[in-house]
Amino acid sequence: FSRWALREDSGGPGLHRGGLGAIYEVEMLGEAGEAFLLGERGKYPPFGVNGGHPAAMNRFFYDTEDGETSPPMVSKVTGVPMKRGGHVRIESPGGGGWGDPFERDVEAVAADVRLGYVSAAAARDSYGVVLDDDGKVDADATEIARLTRVVLA
Repeated sequence: FSRWALREDSGGPGLHRGGLGAIYEVEMLGEAGEAFLLGERGKYPPFGVNGGHPAAMNRFFYDTEDGETSPPMVSKVTGVPMKRGGHVRIESPGGGGWGDPFERDVEAVAADVRLGYVSAAAARDSYGVVLDDDGKVDADATEIARLTRVVLA
């Protein structure tokens, strides 16, 4: 494994954010080989409930002679040729959110951004929480965004 990380913005937005997916990247250390990638939720995202939003879907990527590519079959890839130093990456789906994301505690959303679970853009677009350049909540912009459900750029 050359990388294992939590996948930012993969949990469905909600009063209770869905759990995050992961990013798994594997590097070929031998001379050559083949990779087989299998996963779920590549065509239909994990759904949200009670007003929560769906999570991110599964994605696959692998190196080819022409650079990185993503396969047309979104849940299964077989026989991917690999050479020494080549990579395959799986970005697993998250879990769907529960409840209205605009009801999630503003400081909880800010903490999600600080921890790398949610991007600042998703905080603004999905939760109505506007952060300044230092990552602090812009209370006035957040109040307007949440009252009007209009995203302020």
